[in-house]
Amino acid sequence: MKEIFRLISFLILVFSLFSEVLAVDETIHPLWSLKIQAEHVDVSEDFVVIVSNDTLYVFDKAGNIILKKPAPLWVGILKGHLVIIEENSTEIVNGIGVKVFHVLWVNLRDNSSKSYTLRIKDLAWWLITKGGERIALVDLEPIGYSKLYVLERDGVSFSTNLSVYPSKILMRSDSIYVKGVNVIQKFVDGKKLNLKFPVCNYPKSFDVHENFLVILLMNGSLRLMENTKVLWARDLEFREGKIHECLYDTHISPVYAKVRFLGDDILVGIDDRIEVYSLDGTLVRNFTLEENVTDLEASNRLAVAITPSRIYFISKSGLFGSRNIKARRVALYGLNTIIASPQKVYFFTFEPFVTVTDVDENIAGEVFSNEVPEFQIILGKAAAKFVNASFTRDTMGFNGVTYRSIWKKEDYCLIQPKNGRVFIVGTHRYGTKACLLYYKEKKPKTLTLLNWKDLNENGRIEIWEIKVVE
Repeated sequence: MKEIFRLISFLILVFSLFSEVLAVDETIHPLWSLKIQAEHVDVSEDFVVIVSNDTLYVFDKAGNIILKKPAPLWVGILKGHLVIIEENSTEIVNGIGVKVFHVLWVNLRDNSSKSYTLRIKDLAWWLITKGGERIALVDLEPIGYSKLYVLERDGVSFSTNLSVYPSKILMRSDSIYVKGVNVIQKFVDGKKLNLKFPVCNYPKSFDVHENFLVILLMNGSLRLMENTKVLWARDLEFREGKIHECLYDTHISPVYAKVRFLGDDILVGIDDRIEVYSLDGTLVRNFTLEENVTDLEASNRLAVAITPSRIYFISKSGLFGSRNIKARRVALYGLNTIIASPQKVYFFTFEPFVTVTDVDENIAGEVFSNEVPEFQIILGKAAAKFVNASFTRDTMGFNGVTYRSIWKKEDYCLIQPKNGRVFIVGTHRYGTKACLLYYKEKKPKTLTLLNWKDLNENGRIEIWEIKVVE
């Protein structure tokens, strides 16, 4: 129910921000950005990972740094766990050099950790892939059989030899897909299924949703498959092409072409167009961008189309905004995305409420229940760094005045609308809830300072106890 509520909330927020679905000139503002050169980015529901200049940074959704350390060989974030892979040492086994890797899983919520070692001859770090609460990696063997490993928090949960030379790995639900040249191997429940394609017309791009596999072939043909069965196919039109020569076939291949699932919709970026298909092959909508689509990434709720000078945000309802960013790296999770340009990193989120503590998340649920705010609300501790105030444990400094709060009896709070969002924060949790209640009732459009006093001493925050501080 929580996931459905977030999806509905996202769609309502999108339409409250932009009345025209195709209003691509509408600029979407990031919640925060950093002037930093990022070599790697990742994002989850609650955390952001950035690697820059051999340093690993972990932030919460509000951009507060919670961890800084030397960068490992590989790092990723999986549902609150930071996964770190580092090379430890080298051993000689039967006359062959084997590298010993240290795998560390850190729970960022309680700082607990679990670690183990993994012995691999040649780790293909660029193929490491996340999926749910697992990661997949490959011990690459250029001549013989490469080996696939699936790691969980407690260790290796699955391993198998590969009969293809891997170029891409996808993990969806319980299934793992490994792409060779003209073969995609599917592993599920320990069983292997080979999906074969013509030698000269192999997959250029592919993605997976449940048991459905969508493939864009080298000649621009789009296919939807369920296991080995082709459900439908269609030839896409494209303008930008290049000759693809092969021993058995020569054809024109699209230069700019990528396919992704957005939930159960199929999203295709080809030339300067985005086309959206349903699972039955119906073209639901299409729109033209200002430049060719150089990359396309999607979660189950949000997609980002990248062109040389601009990024475009897409929901299941269509294209809803964009921003001038020369994106080099992008990561998505749910309604969160982190985007890196050559000199800067931007964090965007489309959650109806942005919180970084359980207390603030509970306050949002208590006040709004299943209702959706008109604008995105940055609440409590998450909002503290963005508002025109300073805080200590019991005071708020605002406009040169210090306002003192008394725990459970009196509190001060601030409502600050900005860039299509509303930032709400109190000195204590009582002030945060008081301001959120007031905002729900009054919806002030300008910066507002409020005072709450427990006048009837019942320990509850009631709207009549809240006053505007002039």
